[in-house]
Amino acid sequence: MMKLYGGASSPYVRKCRVAARELGIADRIEEAPMPTYGADPNTPLAAMNPAVRVPTLELDDGTHLYDSRIILRYLNEAGGGSLYPASDWAMQRRESIAEGMIDASLLSRGEVTRPAELQSKDFIALQARKIDNALDALEKEVGNLGSLDAAAIGTACGLGYLDFRFGDWGWRDNHPGLAKWFKTFNARPSMQATIPG
Repeated sequence: MMKLYGGASSPYVRKCRVAARELGIADRIEEAPMPTYGADPNTPLAAMNPAVRVPTLELDDGTHLYDSRIILRYLNEAGGGSLYPASDWAMQRRESIAEGMIDASLLSRGEVTRPAELQSKDFIALQARKIDNALDALEKEVGNLGSLDAAAIGTACGLGYLDFRFGDWGWRDNHPGLAKWFKTFNARPSMQATIPG
């Protein structure tokens, strides 16, 4: 049985959890809680993943995969899915936009949880611009987010993370198409079963 290491609040881990459910292979994966952050260099995660990051997927033969996009590709093959349609570079571009939004959200979250005297307002503002840029780009492409693919899963998990960690962001105000799309996609059983908390 495969083992997925990560925390329930990580949007990267959530992408993998959602994909496994959508692909019908969740019963082949044990979800193993693992702290997302930590200063301990001896954490068990360090032996599995040199970057000491989640998600990390342990395969049946004991080897490890890391980076949510790599893991999604593996799960897609294992489940015989179509999360990565052949040569669909527009979908992969949307996936990258969503990934950038998640990256900036996590960087911002990390900064705002530091002691106030150590926080960089410029860094926080830069991440906020990146998030808003991604939201604007996804709003323009919302008509292409209807299908179940890696971009849709990444976008939904990124928006869910904004709601979870930045509930007052107000991203829906200027992105009505994206808000409508997210309301529908977020109702999927795979999303409801993986709500962070």
